[in-house]
Amino acid sequence: MKNPGKLLSVLALSVFAVDGLQAQEIEEIVVTGNPIGELGLDQRSETGSRLGLSLMEIPATVEIIDSDVMRARGYQKLSDAVQSLPGVVSGESPAAPSMLSMRGFTRSQLTILRDGLWVGPANMVMRPQNTFNLDRVEVLRGPSSVLNGQGAVAGTINAVNKSAGPEERQSVDAMASYGRFNTYQAGLGAGGALGDSVWYRADVSQFGSDGFVDRMDPQSLNFTGSLYWQATDDLAIKLAADYLDDDLADYWGTPLLPTASAISPMNDVISTLSGETVDEAMRFRNYNVADSRAQSNQLMLRADLIWNPAENLEIKNTLYRFDADREWLNAEGYVYCTQIVDVCTQTDVIQRYYGYFFVFHDQDLMGNRFTVNYDHTIGTMENQILGGFEITSLDFVRDRGFRLGAPQVAGDAVDPYSPVPGLYGPQELRGVSPTDIETRAVFMEDALKISDQLSLIGALRYEELDLDRKNINAAGVLEASSFERNFDWWSWRLGAVYSFNDNFVAYGQYSNAKDPVNANIFLVSSGENLDLTDAEQWEVGLKAIFMDGRSEATLAYFDIQRDDVLEQIGVDSASNVGGRSAHGLEISSTLRLTDQWRFGANAAWTDARFDESTNFITFAGNTPPNVPEVTANIWSSYSRVADLPLDIGGSVRYVDDRFGDNANTVTLHDYMVLDLYASWSLGNYRFSARVNNVTDEIYAPWSDIFYMQQNDPGFLYANQVLLGSPRTWEFSVQAAF
Repeated sequence: MKNPGKLLSVLALSVFAVDGLQAQEIEEIVVTGNPIGELGLDQRSETGSRLGLSLMEIPATVEIIDSDVMRARGYQKLSDAVQSLPGVVSGESPAAPSMLSMRGFTRSQLTILRDGLWVGPANMVMRPQNTFNLDRVEVLRGPSSVLNGQGAVAGTINAVNKSAGPEERQSVDAMASYGRFNTYQAGLGAGGALGDSVWYRADVSQFGSDGFVDRMDPQSLNFTGSLYWQATDDLAIKLAADYLDDDLADYWGTPLLPTASAISPMNDVISTLSGETVDEAMRFRNYNVADSRAQSNQLMLRADLIWNPAENLEIKNTLYRFDADREWLNAEGYVYCTQIVDVCTQTDVIQRYYGYFFVFHDQDLMGNRFTVNYDHTIGTMENQILGGFEITSLDFVRDRGFRLGAPQVAGDAVDPYSPVPGLYGPQELRGVSPTDIETRAVFMEDALKISDQLSLIGALRYEELDLDRKNINAAGVLEASSFERNFDWWSWRLGAVYSFNDNFVAYGQYSNAKDPVNANIFLVSSGENLDLTDAEQWEVGLKAIFMDGRSEATLAYFDIQRDDVLEQIGVDSASNVGGRSAHGLEISSTLRLTDQWRFGANAAWTDARFDESTNFITFAGNTPPNVPEVTANIWSSYSRVADLPLDIGGSVRYVDDRFGDNANTVTLHDYMVLDLYASWSLGNYRFSARVNNVTDEIYAPWSDIFYMQQNDPGFLYANQVLLGSPRTWEFSVQAAF
């Protein structure tokens, strides 16, 4: 790490907050939309447990970021919110939008839920959902397939929409913002009662921007709505819809080139063992074609039935359907030609010929979840138990193709400093892969309160998965790489929570997870090793509320081991990469220093590596890409400056060095981003001005490894990195009635 002093100062501030500074008697105040928020240890989270336990009662790290905090911090996308948590970094690669790294694992090793429901592998279905429609984001760290099935190794991220319910008050919310690069966002929401027994909620938001790179042009439209009907005193029905139409930023990265060839080399941003870097003179150039697209539309419908035949008994059934169509058609890969070889017919140009690629998705998912939750006593001990089953049927058709048959043309190579977009050209189909995945699962969860101080919490899940993968070539012929496989496995979690008092607990847990294919399940073929992969974690931690609720803090240590991992290593291929392991420390705290001054901080240290296995040793001992050793965040806000309705504040985010490839030959160097804001409240309105990346830090937040160092002389495909946004400004207005 280049700047250990930065980490020491952040950790010192975090521990300082945890220690509570000096206990002082100050009145509790509520600041609407304060960017610091609270850790919410007294809140309940279905992501961490379906038993209705609070965060303090769950033997795991669970974090909640609510809509007020997201709005006050100016987060526009789900990934913006999640990367503010300790140890989390995010990438906005259009190949896998809003992918995350957490606890040493990335991509499909995290599970993404929409309102608590799994809709497919994260690296296939994740989209940059607008935060205006969200009530909150919940994050459960560590293996959690016992709750949510396959893919949940590093953690689970649950995007929870605003929703109708008996607690819904009559309200109208609106917001609008405009900023640099013609970036805008608008949202309108309303909710309330339609009678004595029916409530509604509806929200719509629109986002658009020119983007900080030429021709990025991202945009999205998100609608969410729900109706809640209290049919009888003990029976309720809720209907909900979630529609998203988006077009991702058409920016696939900035090409690497030899440092000696760069006009203004940025070796402090990215460096390679082969002497490559990125040129600041190419920072805002786009090397994609003019007719590129990376768009989707998706619709989720669900119906919930909640029946409470007795005060201590709840029966719930959720029926849902998710349909999505996604299209990518781009010049995705760029290589700087340093010699005359293969498609490089001249030097000092960016060659795109092998980088033309298209992928189309047609996804249909049906599912049903049934649960019974029963609270009772065993002797003198309180006990909460839940049991249920879940079935899903996923039909996923993936069309794909490179533009390899058409001869090379002059427009495939472009000037690094003045690229002419050109057009994609003929769409050459490589193949179609219809994939059917049927799952069946039964599960149970139990919380037994042994005494006033000690509780035991356990969970168990048995799951069966039937995988039918067909590979059909461009001529419509079924290929020998097609296959069928059946899997079944057990997942479990056992933990304990010890309460020193109502506001201070210690916990420990052991959990495991099994996953049939950790890689992109739609890339594997019959010749690859598809055995179940194992993951296990143990975690210990502390959770505390100090100073009469004015300060909260959490501390966690974790260790995760994962064996025989099959990962995507290229744009259209997967391979066994042995094992992976990670351990680390995470700390978070918030504090109300005075009636007006609030402070928050978090930090994480993560040690992750590839492990040798009987099948693979190539990367053993290396650090997985996009996994920083250290991250840290600090926020501070001050309200009613000079006794005016003026709030000011800011945040600092630090991310340590990361490797950009499995071989650890590419280093993305550490960076620090400073954001500042000021808000003026006037009646029901709040006017805000915000500057992000105040110092105009140039940095690379993420490396999509399938587009890094793919520059073999026989197949010059891609060698590029995504750069972060420069300094931006934004003005916004929020209204609530």
